[in-house]
Amino acid sequence: MPGAAHETFVALLRERPSLFNDILRALGRRAVTAGLTAKDSALRLTNPLEVRPDVVLLDGADRGPWVVIDVQRAKDAAKQHRWPAAAGVLLDTRGEMGDVVVITHDAAVARWADTIARVLGPGGTELWLRPIVLQLALAEVDALLAQGRAELAVVAAWAVHDQEGRRARAVVRAAVGAIQAALAQELEDLFMTPLPIPDSPVYTRIVERFEARGEARTLLRMLEKRGIAVDDAARARITGCTDIPQLDRWVDRAMTATSLHEVLSPSDGAE
Repeated sequence: MPGAAHETFVALLRERPSLFNDILRALGRRAVTAGLTAKDSALRLTNPLEVRPDVVLLDGADRGPWVVIDVQRAKDAAKQHRWPAAAGVLLDTRGEMGDVVVITHDAAVARWADTIARVLGPGGTELWLRPIVLQLALAEVDALLAQGRAELAVVAAWAVHDQEGRRARAVVRAAVGAIQAALAQELEDLFMTPLPIPDSPVYTRIVERFEARGEARTLLRMLEKRGIAVDDAARARITGCTDIPQLDRWVDRAMTATSLHEVLSPSDGAE
């Protein structure tokens, strides 16, 4: 039975079909037709219990482009006839050939998927479907993480979800970091957007904290651009400051200062 990691990955692909093209681009692969949406993956012209891929992407019309995606954790002999059946139904009903894509993190499964859908009749008839196989090995995981996007980080974490060791733990930590950063950005965007709600001391403190964090980042970037070194103690002082007027004064000084002392010194008696 598929586990939580598998179901999470499949759900992401169903809910956000554009993620599939993002994965392909991150791995240097050619994107499929844009604008496809996820549809019921039971292909009704055959027994729906026999042909039910993880994700089926179609455009809005009755005919046209299509993509079938299976997230494959292990070998499955039934795919020898299910993949050609799915492709056959869609080729017939949509009027054109699309793509069958297999995503796996296992090298043995990738080799198996490349040739399993090839059958030979007693008289010599060949039925052969060769899917696109995306094996998410360490190089592909690094490419996904390098994008700095939460959804692609989830895919990278899925690729190592059943592995142990330092490398797998590092991937998961990096994925969690990307997800946390994305969540923090969303929260900051939320709180920095004026909301038509009554004044609340708690809400006001939260907004002020995010504003202070933004001022501190601006100040540190300005100091870096001006070539003024910031030691750990000064960095902690800046990032820990929640007094926005004080941060504004530091930013003003940083525009012309030539040393960190000129920026942070209490020259105006207000600190």
